[in-house]
Amino acid sequence: MFSQLNLKKPEKWHLALSHDKSTVLERAIGIFFFAGLTALCAQLALPTNWTPVPYTFQTFSVMAAGVYLRRNDAFLSGAVYLIAGAVGAPVFAGGASGLFSGSTLIASGGYLLAFPLASALIAEGLDRSRKAGFADIKAQIMCWSLAMIPVYIFGTLWLAEALSVDLAQAFEWGTKPFLLWDFGKIVLLALVTTKVWSYEPFEEDLDEEVGFIE
Repeated sequence: MFSQLNLKKPEKWHLALSHDKSTVLERAIGIFFFAGLTALCAQLALPTNWTPVPYTFQTFSVMAAGVYLRRNDAFLSGAVYLIAGAVGAPVFAGGASGLFSGSTLIASGGYLLAFPLASALIAEGLDRSRKAGFADIKAQIMCWSLAMIPVYIFGTLWLAEALSVDLAQAFEWGTKPFLLWDFGKIVLLALVTTKVWSYEPFEEDLDEEVGFIE
């Protein structure tokens, strides 16, 4: 299992986890691992007096799913996390569960529902680099820049509706305080994916390409 994963080469782990020849079981393990990581990071919550939305490391794990898994798997990882919370597992911030209060989506629901899309957008940029065999800086910068936009838009719109406030107030509470927080995570991860990681194919992949050409 994960025969491509060399623990001594962390800069190539992403190639093993997103490999085209990964089995269904290997892909499922990756999907559920990052869903679980998101649940764990959600418990690292820091409530504040200036916003009803706590600071958490959820978005870090959402981004990590995008950098390690292929696009569809990254999306599914976020979906598994949401489904687990929706059916009652205490995976949301502070051990909360349930996406709905009665028949209404919870106030933070807009942010949560956009997580799978954010992961998929990041994964798209990384997938292009892996297929190219080098860090495609343009694709990665574009995807890193776009990744959190759906989270902010959907999250702010629904927060305003759920709390019966205008968009400006919802932005002040649910988005503005987190811009630098999320930007720091993006910069850190983007530096790793563009400057540290290797995108050179595994030797057996190169052998297959050479054989095909011959």
